Amino acid sequence: MSDSWHKNIKNKNREDIIAAGRELFLKNNFTNVNVKDICVLACVSRVTFYKHFKSIDELIFQVQIDVLDNMVEFITARDDVNASAIDRLKLVLGAWIDFAKEFGNQMKFMVLFDLYYDRNEKSNEMFENFINEENDKDFLNSIINKGIKEKTFRQDLDPVKTEYYIYQTITGVLQRMCYAKLPCKYGLVSYEEIAFSVVDMIIKYIC
Repeated sequence: MSDSWHKNIKNKNREDIIAAGRELFLKNNFTNVNVKDICVLACVSRVTFYKHFKSIDELIFQVQIDVLDNMVEFITARDDVNASAIDRLKLVLGAWIDFAKEFGNQMKFMVLFDLYYDRNEKSNEMFENFINEENDKDFLNSIINKGIKEKTFRQDLDPVKTEYYIYQTITGVLQRMCYAKLPCKYGLVSYEEIAFSVVDMIIKYIC
């Protein structure tokens, strides 16, 4: 058999493991999933699993990266680089809200990931590597710099800090939206309305 055949099988096994992990993690949350569960769903042996991932933690990190990539791809697909910075920011933040509505289970996964691994000493190195990769996905940066250049955004803005502020603010609201229900006394207000009011606050802050 050719080397390419073996390579294709190896790649397929890895993809099947990631797909199985993703399905189980999003459905049951990863603290309730073990390697055996993943191997059964992926139809691979434990030996095959450990050929691709040193631990289940490594697979969880891979799924988190895939989820983040999916979110960024969804959001940036709504961007219009020819629009003004303000319009681009509205498009991107609106898409972010739509993503949370459509893929709430992925937002929940990201919450659990951050809570678990930020405090898990055995995975500090993997978490630091993930943070560095996450920081490379700076799709807000070009919008902020364009707004400063157009002089439609405040001229005293620090692009890096502003990007971080927007990311943390909108992510926090949307993750809360996916995980918790509003108390009955707030029944006339939806999380979507709250999210869009936060978008308005962000825009007022930077303009």
